[in-house]
Amino acid sequence: MTEDVSLALIGECMIELRETHGESVTRGYGGDVLNTAIYLARLMRNKADIRFTTLLGDDPFSAEMVSEWKREGILCDTVGYLAGHNAGLYFVTTNKTGERSFHYWRNQSAARHIMSAHFSALLESAMSSNWIYISGITLAILNEDADREHLLNDLEQAKSNGSHIIFDGNFRPSLWRNKRSAKDWHTRAWRVCNIALAGAEDEAGLFGDMTEKESLKRLKSYEIPEICLKNGPHPLLLSTGPETQVVKIEPITDILDTTAAGDSFNAGYIAARLQNKSPIQAAQSAAVLAGEVIRHPGAIIPQRHMPKGL
Repeated sequence: MTEDVSLALIGECMIELRETHGESVTRGYGGDVLNTAIYLARLMRNKADIRFTTLLGDDPFSAEMVSEWKREGILCDTVGYLAGHNAGLYFVTTNKTGERSFHYWRNQSAARHIMSAHFSALLESAMSSNWIYISGITLAILNEDADREHLLNDLEQAKSNGSHIIFDGNFRPSLWRNKRSAKDWHTRAWRVCNIALAGAEDEAGLFGDMTEKESLKRLKSYEIPEICLKNGPHPLLLSTGPETQVVKIEPITDILDTTAAGDSFNAGYIAARLQNKSPIQAAQSAAVLAGEVIRHPGAIIPQRHMPKGL
């Protein structure tokens, strides 16, 4: 790992309402990029600067969330506030097998306006980090195609200045006006990134790939230096050159809740790579963390349950 590592994660935070066994509702917070930021901050405490870049509202929950993030070790100097807006909201239910159903309310989410010129200083600061992370949801929630163009142009400029770009596909059909638009913007993002953290199910759903190998072949055509193609509990595929490596995942039998499985995997992978572990070692560490996360309810597990030695 190089000295003075800084990683900016750009995305949204949402208020989470969770129904527990149909009996009670608890309140928390989450969001794909935020979940990754929290686990990264835990894994890289005192080793790297992890900052979350987003917009929040002037609602009472926004200030409360920032206080929680700071306690986790996340730097919040690239968090902005937009008057008259609030954080998005989602309601999640979980069935007996740990699979989830989500209902979202994000039309008034402040994070949709992150590319506003009024907040350009926040983005400029984030783009000066030597690692920058976005997801497909980061792109999808933006209000206009011009905002997506702006963000990807900024990422391309940051890359030319020496930053490393990480993209997690995380395709959510309901956030896009149509599949063609999602394909175009995802393809743009894949082409600009240094590390691709892709999901086989997402890639098949968006691009129509029939197999994981077909997805990997297409991703490699974008000339991405490092690709990790996740496939749930099944073996994942790694590519850092012409050859493909297969990494088996230890099966988890006591799954309680799959929320943030992919987000935590991404954090484990990135943390390992920042500490100069090989892609195979990174995938193995990531699987250990994700395997522990899905044994607990909610996106963020208690600190005491974090696996040791990652």
